[in-house]
Amino acid sequence: MKTNAIVKSVMLLLVIVFTACSDAVVIDQNASNITLYVSQNQTVVGETVTFSAFSNPSTNVTLQSVFYVNNIELPSNTYTFPAEGSYTIKAVYQNTTSNTIEINVVNPQTTVSQFVHRVLVEEYSGTWCGNCPLILYGTELLKQQTDKEVSVQIHLFGNDPFITSHGNTLAEEQNINGVPMGRINRTLTWSAPQYLNVSQVINEIESSSAVGLAINSSVTSGVVSMSVDLGFGNTALQTKLVVYVVEDNLIHSQSNYSSNLYGGSSVIQNFEYDGVLRSIVTPTSGEPIVALGEIITKDYSFNLPSYVSNPNNVKLVAFLIDTTNNSVLNVRQASLGETQILESL
Repeated sequence: MKTNAIVKSVMLLLVIVFTACSDAVVIDQNASNITLYVSQNQTVVGETVTFSAFSNPSTNVTLQSVFYVNNIELPSNTYTFPAEGSYTIKAVYQNTTSNTIEINVVNPQTTVSQFVHRVLVEEYSGTWCGNCPLILYGTELLKQQTDKEVSVQIHLFGNDPFITSHGNTLAEEQNINGVPMGRINRTLTWSAPQYLNVSQVINEIESSSAVGLAINSSVTSGVVSMSVDLGFGNTALQTKLVVYVVEDNLIHSQSNYSSNLYGGSSVIQNFEYDGVLRSIVTPTSGEPIVALGEIITKDYSFNLPSYVSNPNNVKLVAFLIDTTNNSVLNVRQASLGETQILESL
């Protein structure tokens, strides 16, 4: 009898120890603050929105979090909205609840706009600039949280190998006198430190746009043939079209004054820069276009700049500016040789 009692006691003790250890794995004392992000704050019925969660303040804990729509637990971090209305979203990670975000859902038949909308971020920075990792990391976080953004880096000043005359002209026109500086859709300044204000950019993503773009191109012996299809809804708009040539995967050392970013190193070796401006195909201020309820195609032919490192890493960026307020209405990006169609809703 004593033997059986001892065995039961040992087994009970093991259960208690195992349970305690399991709880210790789940509880994270560092998870004191959880920030929820959504891919867009407005959407239409039947469209899927993606949610993400970050902890302290830039650790991605999306896969370990539970998301709720109107206090109903979701099986994943996406949700397709079935009806019009206002929905509240929150995330819970290790017993810590995030901020709450409200998403407005409308019927696509009741909206004037009819194309997928994206936001443009023009990021002015420099390889020599020790404060620029604040915006560089901000752009990285932005790309993690939404696919409805297009980011372009314009390098300025100092001994920077990625400076171009096009970038200098653009900066002068936009009154950019220092870096880092971020412009959202040309008219909003991205608040510093940018990596802590990613939601400011995401909040500018709309459920739809009155204009749409599609880019198609081919390249032969360094000559690019490009067409941009421009779709216009039922709203009369006076716009300007701007086309950029950008390049990904450019490698260089980056100065860094931030002890909490990129390992805190004062120089980040072999840093990868994406979306770096190489040239501007149209006039810097844009080519005037007026349309209503129609599709217009603009064709361009140009030589790739000689300083492009790898044509396989080149992308084309096209966007339309509303001439009444100089704000970007919509933007699209495509790789060389890619075929696109208008993203109608």
